[in-house]
Amino acid sequence: MVIILVGASASGKSTLAKEFEKQNPNFSRIVTYTTRPKRNGEIDTVDYHFISNEVFESMVKEKMFVEHADYRGWHYGTAVNFGKDEDKIVVLTPAGARAFRRYAKTHPELNLDIFIVYLQVDRRSRLIKILQRGDDLEEAYRRSLSDVGQFDNFEDEADFVINNENYKLNVADLTTILTSTIKEYKQETESLKEN
Repeated sequence: MVIILVGASASGKSTLAKEFEKQNPNFSRIVTYTTRPKRNGEIDTVDYHFISNEVFESMVKEKMFVEHADYRGWHYGTAVNFGKDEDKIVVLTPAGARAFRRYAKTHPELNLDIFIVYLQVDRRSRLIKILQRGDDLEEAYRRSLSDVGQFDNFEDEADFVINNENYKLNVADLTTILTSTIKEYKQETESLKEN
């Protein structure tokens, strides 16, 4: 199974993915590739595989990505060798989630079970969070603006939506919700297979 977490900037999707992985050791995060520079505290091969534009372009030519996209001027991609035989969780953009789902459909032999979760947080709260993280006002505005449009109606495409308006739910709450949702989904899937 692959859980795909989708959310706008500062929605808490990376924090949720890390906490979910800690609480559910049978799941591991897919570490994606990016050409953007590391932020303070990020670690290469833990948060992302940080690579150059040239390496990224070479990987695209060699068809080494399940999905890849540009986001806010940087390249992002998920490598084909993500560990298909294990339960995984990954953070992607809406376009990345769609591409991953297409990949699963065009490779039925892989038997990939994709479950897309949309973490929805209101724009005002996210903008405040970006500023609290230390980004300057221009960067906060640019990040907020770059999200406009790409998440429109994404709740209709997701398998499950967690609405966290004003960050009312903390990471423990979010992890509990996601864990119970995945457990129910797996039970339903197993039940359908048996019948």
